[in-house]
Amino acid sequence: MSKEKDDFIAAKIAKMSLLEKCGQLLTFTWRGAYLTPSGIEQITKLQAGGVCLEPYALETCKNLYWGRSQVDPNFKKPADYFDIAHTYFESRAYGVSVRPEELTEALNKLQEIAMNRDSGIPLHITIDMEGDFKNDYTAGGVLQFIPPMGITAIGDVDLAYKIANLMGRQMAAMGVTQFYHPVCDVNINPLNPEIGVRSFGDNPKVIAKFIAATVRGYEDAGITATIKHFAGRGDSATDAHDVLDVCRGDKKRMQEVELAAFQAGVDAGASALMTAHTIYPAYDEEYPATLSKKILTDLLRGEMGFKGIIVSDAIGMAAILKKWPLPLACAMAIKAGVDTILLKADDESRSQCLFGIKQAVENGELSEERVDDAVRRLLNRKYDQGLFKKAGKMDPKETAAIVRSKENIDFSWEVAHKALLVVRDDRKLLPLSKDKKILVVEQTIPYEFLGKDLYSHAHMFCEQMTKHSTNLILDDTGFHAEEEDIEETLRLAKDADLVVMTNYYARIEKRGNNTHLIKALKAAGKDVVVVTNFPYRKGTTTVADAVVCNFSGTPDSIRASVDLLWGTIKPYPTTKMPIDLSAENNLPEEQTPAPEKSPEKKKGQIWGGKC
Repeated sequence: MSKEKDDFIAAKIAKMSLLEKCGQLLTFTWRGAYLTPSGIEQITKLQAGGVCLEPYALETCKNLYWGRSQVDPNFKKPADYFDIAHTYFESRAYGVSVRPEELTEALNKLQEIAMNRDSGIPLHITIDMEGDFKNDYTAGGVLQFIPPMGITAIGDVDLAYKIANLMGRQMAAMGVTQFYHPVCDVNINPLNPEIGVRSFGDNPKVIAKFIAATVRGYEDAGITATIKHFAGRGDSATDAHDVLDVCRGDKKRMQEVELAAFQAGVDAGASALMTAHTIYPAYDEEYPATLSKKILTDLLRGEMGFKGIIVSDAIGMAAILKKWPLPLACAMAIKAGVDTILLKADDESRSQCLFGIKQAVENGELSEERVDDAVRRLLNRKYDQGLFKKAGKMDPKETAAIVRSKENIDFSWEVAHKALLVVRDDRKLLPLSKDKKILVVEQTIPYEFLGKDLYSHAHMFCEQMTKHSTNLILDDTGFHAEEEDIEETLRLAKDADLVVMTNYYARIEKRGNNTHLIKALKAAGKDVVVVTNFPYRKGTTTVADAVVCNFSGTPDSIRASVDLLWGTIKPYPTTKMPIDLSAENNLPEEQTPAPEKSPEKKKGQIWGGKC
């Protein structure tokens, strides 16, 4: 550390009040791209250290995080407690389609607000851009790429670096400073409901090089790479949004598998790491990693040598909230070694979390030295990224130049093409023939994940099919087809020679995808060709006659997979299945629930989640 930087940061911390320091440890979610009193006051009054972007969604304190409120009804407000303005919009719409230039301007405004605080400290601005259905900004033709498992399937480490670097440069130009990526979980459980293609694979020795390349690509672009979810969720059979999981690997297994992957990210220079809401008895039998000093301070910092910023996963997940109320959990996490707390749909509890940390310091439960240590680490990174000088000054024209560069657009298509894999075609149904009448059945991708424009919309698959043939019957279903969807599909299939359909998997749809519809079509005697984003049985169900895996529900991947079906592009011979499916192949065909009505989405409920 240079003396100039050291002196600058020391002077900043010396002038900060305890409230400002505690606020610096909180990262609040900012949804949309326009300002509300609530969005402003979480910066000006709660002294937020950063914001996490979700431009697709709607700001409202009616949000329920996976159906739950985060407010602690037993929280005792201190004498100096205050709340901020709240927004009470209804989720009649998820938000607006925001062009990259517009998002750049909006983030400039946020930084201007932050820099005008007494502390003069800029925000760190974070986002999830993992690929597939974990891209939190999809509008305006922004470049999107396949998730980690698709990159491993291609097998090109240099390509992994180039993808990460381009993604980093694109988002950095808009004012984003940090990605919650790459995922370092080693997906050794094929039935894992939460990780899947978000992982680079199931072999730590293979994926380590792709993790390292991705970290370097982000960091070289000026983006803080965040390796997650420490100490590994690849062996999980549950979702941390719902329950607190226990990973029972012993120390030897964890060192060879889970920790080996994270060590690759640490050694490659990742500036940040995100914790897992999981208990690892090999290291701490009582607390999940997010709340464990043994794991975060002793193991991660002590044994593994990590010197960067420790970020909590979204603190409001049920894995934490069912046992520890949010204000208490925030203070416990900081004490354990977390430097910044991520709050997702916790709008009503924002003030509680700030004062929960502040009270813990005042009560002696949390030392101010630990708070100062975390603040210092955060300010160091902001200084290194040049935010004290350039925050709020990003050029929208530069953003547009990157997003609309023909070279970059062509590269995005090249990557989508390279990731295509024909899983099977036993009946030789591919390439498709224009002489056959084809029923096309497209799942409706959840609106949150679409750009809401002509490039990224609900019927991209059908649109691309029509470019190859008009001898089609076009139909759609819910992401999990309901009874009336199945009845309609079976009726339409009577007039078709062949059914071509999607069978995407997304963890936010708890009931599954469209495997039950494929079974119904096969029972009716129809040939079925499937395109899926998911190489495991949930996507490539053994019932279908032909299956193409594109690893991603993003626009280029969807369109490229259609071109492959028609034979206008060929699969790359070097692309291979990136995981060992032998264990899953020994399992019986998955049992799917009987079709039912989708549960009504509660007002303001957020389906997705940081993880």
